Amino acid sequence: MSDLLIRLGGLLSQLREFQRLWLPLAILAPILAIMAIVAPEFFQLTNILIVARQSSIVGVLAVGMTLVILTAGIDLSVGSILAVSGVVMALLLNDGMPLAVALPACIAVGAGIGALNGIGIARLGIQPFIMTLASMVTLQGIALQLANGQPQAFSASGSIFDFFGNGGIGQIPGPILIFLIMALGGWALLRYLPFGRFLYAIGGSKEAARLSGVRISRTLIGAYLLSGLCAGIAGAMTASQLSTGDPTVGGTTELDAIAAVVIGGTSLFGGVGGMGGTVVGALLLAVLANVLDLAGVSPFNQLVAKGLVIVIAVLLAARTTGRRLSDHRKATPATPAARSQTTVIVAEPQSSQEASNTTGSLQHK
Repeated sequence: MSDLLIRLGGLLSQLREFQRLWLPLAILAPILAIMAIVAPEFFQLTNILIVARQSSIVGVLAVGMTLVILTAGIDLSVGSILAVSGVVMALLLNDGMPLAVALPACIAVGAGIGALNGIGIARLGIQPFIMTLASMVTLQGIALQLANGQPQAFSASGSIFDFFGNGGIGQIPGPILIFLIMALGGWALLRYLPFGRFLYAIGGSKEAARLSGVRISRTLIGAYLLSGLCAGIAGAMTASQLSTGDPTVGGTTELDAIAAVVIGGTSLFGGVGGMGGTVVGALLLAVLANVLDLAGVSPFNQLVAKGLVIVIAVLLAARTTGRRLSDHRKATPATPAARSQTTVIVAEPQSSQEASNTTGSLQHK
């Protein structure tokens, strides 16, 4: 009987995961159906690889952003971290540093800045929006200062450099593989590691997570560090593709990353979402941009279309999330202790056995 209940719990977990994925898929499916009629060249292998490559940098940023948003936080600084990391990589290579030093340094810069964001939020109590907004503005100035206000071109070669830039394995571009590897790692972190379950618990109820023994500060710092790490990797990818460290290249990429996460079904209120939806959301944005290019839509109207898609996705996600929260409130016990306990378990999107084991391990810490 217990084995049957565990299997049912696993099945329900998979159904909830699919429920989060249906939103971006519901938007993507009609777009693909229309393109099959209007512009069948969209489905050529060359164009599909272009779409996938276009989604890779925003997708890598969105992987880190998912971890942050699951805690009910936000990271507005990832675009500026991308720019600073790329400039640092270009300057090191121009100073004669080997790629084996410049590339890890570029990624480490991103991780370090992310850790500083996390310390400001977790230790100093600064709101995530304010902390990362301040970091965004500050880093924009630092990137321009380091690059003297101009793009820093550099020359580099090697299989790793090509893999991060315009190379790949066979016909599959390297940036696509990097995005998929990062997304797979993020999925495994959220599904199988205690750290991932702590992120859901904090987003569901920070107070309940604290009472259950979750180390809030350490977990938040880790989430923002990983977000900065992803931005550093995206900076290395961008610099490798352009062979230039551009201090202005970040642009509005942080907004695209947030849009991909939200379209993918992750709630801005935290505690609900997953990596699968983020991947589909990043691909949806790239498909939309490519479709509008093929249709000859002007860049200005493309921004309008992207905004409308985001609004529609948020409205649909709000209805789904609201219904889920309403069902949870009806099922939540009335006592405060039971309410705290239930919140932590609901925040965990795994099977019933894993949720029980997680809560027990938290209480014994």
